[in-house]
Amino acid sequence: MSATELSARNAAVLDAIIERYILTGEPVGSTTIAKLLDEQVSPATVRNVMAELERLGYLEQPHTSAGRMPTRRGYRLYVAGLPARGSFEGLDSERLQSHLAAEPIEMGELLRRTCHVLADLSELVAVVSAPPLADAAFQHIDFVALEGNRVLAIIVSRAGQVKNRAVAMSKGMTQEQLDQAAAYLVRRFSGRSLREVAARVRELRAGAGERLEAFERQAIALGASSLTTDLDEAEVLIEGSARLLAAPDIESIGDLRTVFEVIEERRLLARALLPHEQADGPRVLIGCEPLPAGLEHCVLVSSGYGGDTMLGTIAVLGPTRLQYARTIALVDAIATATTAAVARLAP
Repeated sequence: MSATELSARNAAVLDAIIERYILTGEPVGSTTIAKLLDEQVSPATVRNVMAELERLGYLEQPHTSAGRMPTRRGYRLYVAGLPARGSFEGLDSERLQSHLAAEPIEMGELLRRTCHVLADLSELVAVVSAPPLADAAFQHIDFVALEGNRVLAIIVSRAGQVKNRAVAMSKGMTQEQLDQAAAYLVRRFSGRSLREVAARVRELRAGAGERLEAFERQAIALGASSLTTDLDEAEVLIEGSARLLAAPDIESIGDLRTVFEVIEERRLLARALLPHEQADGPRVLIGCEPLPAGLEHCVLVSSGYGGDTMLGTIAVLGPTRLQYARTIALVDAIATATTAAVARLAP
């Protein structure tokens, strides 16, 4: 049954129960709801409605003498009835955009600031996915000699994303040779996507028809070792995990150890944070796919950032007993501010 298939009275009772439960954390009785609805309906009528909503799976009763509390299905129906976009009171969007775009800044720093601001204002776990580096335009690379024929590669995108990795070489190279190799790669490939650069250097390393000087072969070998397939993986930033310990209904979250393990396993969260069809606003996942197993009692409120081409996702993770309207509006506002800040980073 969808939200539109509930009668106006039943929907009003369900909304009142959920909002009261979010506020108090206690099962809600029929007398309380009748008063909240200005006694438009009697407690007896409310009891009948509550029984019907329970039968439909929107409410549950912890024990026979208690009131009702919402199920995950009930929360989903409630959220479906909220405005797709709302305003977050007290959030100065211009001040927020100014904070996110304060100099000096690059993409990585911008997203770290976004994650910090989101955790601070939501008082929940903030999760931000950065766009895969493979999709970014190649700007620069540096090589720094390490011990034991190992080299530190520092890859920089045009948007300011930075990826560091240590690679092993078959024989040592001087720092002058490393600088020469880096300059060659920048001169030849700057401006192309890192995905394209990685494919091209692999072709050249395999001897795909071009005659290369010795120093060029060294540069190509370094580039092929540095630009590997994990550039396709989106980096996931997390801040505020400990806030779950202060959640008002921590006992309902389930096995906290499992929850924390899932949160720290960033690849598990990355799938839920894939840029999704969010041009029309935020998305709310309540204990369902694509949330990873272990988060059945949690909520993820997310929104894409980047404009027409979604670059990534910002989200908050918390318990099902959540101030949904406030949280959705906050995530939407910060995603909008992040999109504006990203646009100002463009060269």
